[in-house]
Amino acid sequence: MISRLVKKIFGKSEDKPGGAAKFGIKLREKSSKLLEFAGKNFELVKNEITIIRAKCQNLREVNYNLGLKHLENGHLSDAIFRFRFIKKFWPDLYDAYYQLAYCLILDNESQKAKEVLRELLIKKPDYDPRARELLDHINATIQKSLSE
Repeated sequence: MISRLVKKIFGKSEDKPGGAAKFGIKLREKSSKLLEFAGKNFELVKNEITIIRAKCQNLREVNYNLGLKHLENGHLSDAIFRFRFIKKFWPDLYDAYYQLAYCLILDNESQKAKEVLRELLIKKPDYDPRARELLDHINATIQKSLSE
């Protein structure tokens, strides 16, 4: 399998007369080009990796702030996506649960909001009283709609 791959890359078989010598020459040429490319672009690649690392370190805060910005601008589906993303990968950021529940209410998904708030209050019972108030509001709204 490897020999077939080598043949595809370099085009000629080393089994033919003089093939081994040609193969060696092509291998040195390709290796030289690869080293030249790596040498020329090393700083560029190094800088890109540094930028990616910095972005990954702030990923939680960036997504939370983007969620708030989307909520502020009325882009509920984008805000919901961001807060769900945070909830999945950083389940200890409890403010994201509250914001997600709030967005779900605005998106007429009261039952889903109720589940998120329950999960929040199970994980952190002493969370901001606003969460309990919001849950009570959802329950009252659901009761009112059932009685009508």
